[in-house]
Formats: sequence, C-alpha cells, structure tokens
Amino acid sequence: MRAAAGAAPTGGRPSGSFISSDPIPAATRSPALLDPVADRPELLETLRTHLAHQQDRRATATALGLHPNTVDNRLAKIGDQTGIELASPRGAALVIAALLLRDTQDTTAGGPSTRP
Repeated sequence: MRAAAGAAPTGGRPSGSFISSDPIPAATRSPALLDPVADRPELLETLRTHLAHQQDRRATATALGLHPNTVDNRLAKIGDQTGIELASPRGAALVIAALLLRDTQDTTAGGPSTRP
C-alpha cells in the first residue's frame, strides 16, 4: 500500500503506533541522560535556569549573575558531555523530561529535592 502524498512514513507500523523495540522503558533511561553532568551542580542550575527563561541566554545570565558567554560555555559543556543538542526542540524536551523525572525520583527516594 502506498502512503498518501505528504504523509509521514510509518516504517510498516500502523499509523500512531509508538511501540519501542527497546526492552528498557524510556522513563527509566530519561533521568540517566543527565548523569554525565550530575556531579556538576552549577551546570544543572544553569540548565534549569536557561529552560525557565525560555532558553534566553541573556536572561539566564542575568538571573545567575553571570556573563552570557559563561552561560554559553556551560550549555556547551552540557551538550558535549550528554550528547544532547540543547538548542533543538527535541533536545529541550529530553532535558525537561530528564530533569522532571530526576526530581521525582529524588523526592520519592527520600533524597533531597533540587527544586524549591
């Protein structure tokens, strides 16, 4: 059967199917995306602040009392160490999900929450 013009290919799966062949649930892996920077609280704080300020580097710098170039350098380190392209919508969504799941796991495990 041929796909309609402009329709996205489904790879042989029914349209709307989101079945993963990976046996490890995505929710289990997501918080681990930030493990490479977990021991750098200043990087996680910069990331949270950057996302809270709609990825505006100047607003992030002002909120943290940093120079915008410092924010850029920190974000580049996060991207280099995690392999996530923070400027892309997918990358932003991944890190938001990872941060939320990390916070949830910290709270349910009785650990300190990194959120106010």
